[in-house]
Amino acid sequence: MKLPRIDHLFEKSQTVCIGRFLIDVPEGAEVVYGPAEVPFSLGISKEEGRSIGAVVSERLTEIEKEREYAEGRLLNADAIIGRVMDGGISGQKIVFGVSEASGVFYRIQSFLPLGDYIFTQEIDSSGKKEEYERNVKRLNLMASLFRLRDKTEIPQAPGICVENGFFAEPPESIREYVTLGIRLVEYPDVHFSISTTNKKKLLASDALEPRIQQAEENAISNGLGGWYSRIKTLRRGDRALGKWKGFEILARLPAQEKEGESHEFKYLSQGEPMNPLLPLVELELRTGVQGNDVGGAKPSLSDEEAVALWDRLTGSIRVRPVAAK
Repeated sequence: MKLPRIDHLFEKSQTVCIGRFLIDVPEGAEVVYGPAEVPFSLGISKEEGRSIGAVVSERLTEIEKEREYAEGRLLNADAIIGRVMDGGISGQKIVFGVSEASGVFYRIQSFLPLGDYIFTQEIDSSGKKEEYERNVKRLNLMASLFRLRDKTEIPQAPGICVENGFFAEPPESIREYVTLGIRLVEYPDVHFSISTTNKKKLLASDALEPRIQQAEENAISNGLGGWYSRIKTLRRGDRALGKWKGFEILARLPAQEKEGESHEFKYLSQGEPMNPLLPLVELELRTGVQGNDVGGAKPSLSDEEAVALWDRLTGSIRVRPVAAK
């Protein structure tokens, strides 16, 4: 079946690097990198001339307010809340604050200035000296593996793509969590997202099919059986995507009291534990999105067009040829 609007979208395309993978998207698409952990949470900010000193000074002001939440070892005379250390890379700074999760842990942050950007990574650590020193070494190691990357660059060495940056291949297996969102200029109500997570073990709670079945049972028990029965299932079942073996469901949801109709497509494969080239992958496409509200706009794509777009995007996902040693 020829679908002129979808074919036109892909007359010109761009290849985007996410984690260890590539995906082809329409040339004019808006590509937005989301949260990432490699293996620590990663933050990226364009400072436009603001120095590393100014960024650290601002953080120290925040830390003074955090002191009141300190507990345990962090109250000892040898506690190092507010300490600033030089990192392993020129210009890099390590700063000790108080964890947001618990006052007995330090929040150790690495600030790495590169060009107009400052890249931050952080980890919570107990107040034991041997432990926080070990975590500082881990932060320094990740900083040594990191470099700037233009969004259009496809690296030709093993490693992990993140927003505006690239981690060279780590010396050992680590947690790798990366996310990416794609929005189409021509069809602003259409949102596509991808996330990959390198996990230590497979969890039954991650699987997609049981979650769908539970949602069906919940809808019926909550009196939404009539609405649920009007969902139009376009495709549902097992699907192999490259070497991934997973489950997908493509559906058009009917309107509800406060939401218009929309498409909701999902795919999930649990991959293999600690295999960076076969991580847990989760894909989603929604139509009818206005702002961040699903069902806030009328779907701009027909059922056939939405399925074709889904297949073009998901079918292009592949391992970057030199993604790992």
